[in-house]
Amino acid sequence: MSEFLTILKDIILPIFVLVGVGAFLEKRFKLDITTMSKLNFYVFVPALLFTALVESKLPFDKLALVAGFQLVLILVLLALNVGVLKSMSITGGLAAAFLMSTAFCNSGNFGLPLVQLAFPEDPVSAASYQAITIMVQNLSTFTIGMIIVAHGRARIVESLRETLRLPFVYVIAAALILKRFHVPVMESAWLWNPIKFASDGLVPIALLTLGVQIAKTPKVKHVGLLSLANFMRLAAAPLVAFALVRLGILVGVSGLDGMLGRLVVIAAAGPSAVNTVLISLEYKNEPDFSASAVFYSTLFSAIGVAITIFLVRHFM
Repeated sequence: MSEFLTILKDIILPIFVLVGVGAFLEKRFKLDITTMSKLNFYVFVPALLFTALVESKLPFDKLALVAGFQLVLILVLLALNVGVLKSMSITGGLAAAFLMSTAFCNSGNFGLPLVQLAFPEDPVSAASYQAITIMVQNLSTFTIGMIIVAHGRARIVESLRETLRLPFVYVIAAALILKRFHVPVMESAWLWNPIKFASDGLVPIALLTLGVQIAKTPKVKHVGLLSLANFMRLAAAPLVAFALVRLGILVGVSGLDGMLGRLVVIAAAGPSAVNTVLISLEYKNEPDFSASAVFYSTLFSAIGVAITIFLVRHFM
């Protein structure tokens, strides 16, 4: 019990203190969430992804393993949740919103601080792994997710066009190219220092932004389905990730039996992705359900993530 309380105090509480401050500031001052989101999207997240990858000493094969694992995890979760929806005879827009809220997690402004706090012995490697997770999660959200929510109205070309507007795509590509050819970016103080300053600002700004976003959550509808979505996101997703790690180890996939394996399971326990709300709003597809899923999965992740970290530390 003492170890579980330590996890809550040292890993979960720091995250939710800043989330709570963001929610309080929104209720008190009605902050401009659009500006805050753009700062995260175009400045802080790209800066941290760039520095994490450039500073990382991880080999490319491990980064590729993370990308492959994340894609398989998303596809397995989609298949599992399609089965759940069929068993309940739920179709249409509500089914699409359910799939989005359960398959895609908040790997950025929640996941990055989470893995850095969960692996204090090597936060740079944790952030590097999570950078690839962010890339795959966002690419999948704005391609697979858009097609799910648009019910076939989103063409592949349109989805790819939206994906190519994401700044992190180019930032990650640039960082990997510079790393591959051993370009000494860190020696150019005029460039590296401002990027590093912005990178260091991500955690507080991202968590404050998350607090502002969830403070705008509408009234709850479809309570039963929302509860099931939260269960599938916070409990079933890390269990599926754990099973995939074990399966990978059994078939001889190297790298999953160490820190990487533990990290992908913990990261899978994160709440529903905020981007799912943006897509639901764009296509007018149950945005209230999507927003409620983000809010309540974020709220209950305080316990869900703590339990996942506790179990990972004891059984992996």
